[in-house]
Amino acid sequence: MRIGVRGHDYGTTTATELARRISEAGFSCLQLALHKAIEGVQPEYGRLNPGFCYDVRRAFEDRHLEVAVLGCYIDPASLDEEKRLYDVKRFREQVAYCRQLGSNIVATETSSYQGDEAGREAQFARLTDSVLRMVEQAERFGVFVGIEPVHVHTLNTPALTRRLLDIVACDNMQIVLDPINLLSPQTIDRQREIIDECLALFGDRIVAIHAKDVQIGENGRFRPCVIGDGLFDHEYFYGKLAKVKPGISVLREEAHPETAAKDIARLKQFIARAEGV
Repeated sequence: MRIGVRGHDYGTTTATELARRISEAGFSCLQLALHKAIEGVQPEYGRLNPGFCYDVRRAFEDRHLEVAVLGCYIDPASLDEEKRLYDVKRFREQVAYCRQLGSNIVATETSSYQGDEAGREAQFARLTDSVLRMVEQAERFGVFVGIEPVHVHTLNTPALTRRLLDIVACDNMQIVLDPINLLSPQTIDRQREIIDECLALFGDRIVAIHAKDVQIGENGRFRPCVIGDGLFDHEYFYGKLAKVKPGISVLREEAHPETAAKDIARLKQFIARAEGV
């Protein structure tokens, strides 16, 4: 497994400078959200072009970095229909340019959801319509749409994630798994059960991993910490993951440059033990 990082955790700057920072920190790949990481890039539709994509790709390739995932975070279940369809249009544009940027995955989360379970079905229907439109474009260009479930979003459980996969019924839809995003302070003690459920229901459809760690703060909420200093069972997770997705990209989220070396060293230890190296 290769260890990468979320690009904008190293600031918003030129592609050349960002590549230098990430490479010198010791990472081998990244998740790139263009308008968050590359200065001067706006999130509006119609800004991408082959020349820009070439320059960005070359900057990372020169540092031997792979753009493992393009992060195009939209609101695919928005109640505002005009906004939802515009966001899908922006996502489809990144799908079209994905390979020119050196990647083959464009990923998003699925909209925050604060309503009751009775209203989730309508939210899920809007999400499904958006994902079908996104995946149609991905089929055309031979790349993947990565959908990330989060316990406070529309797609909030492993079971609902499996349901979306079954409805879309296309291998161009895959899952970006951040196991901590499917946990809460109330369910952290059940993490092995939830990890097992994820791998049983869609382990064959995972294309990238988000890595982080958490502690529980005085307010009873998760707070981020250095990998290995928190409550997440990395040994168990990577031990299971290595059996179903060897070589997958593991992307550190919420990274701090001053602790990156420790994060990388600990992830390498967990992965090496999982892979029997």
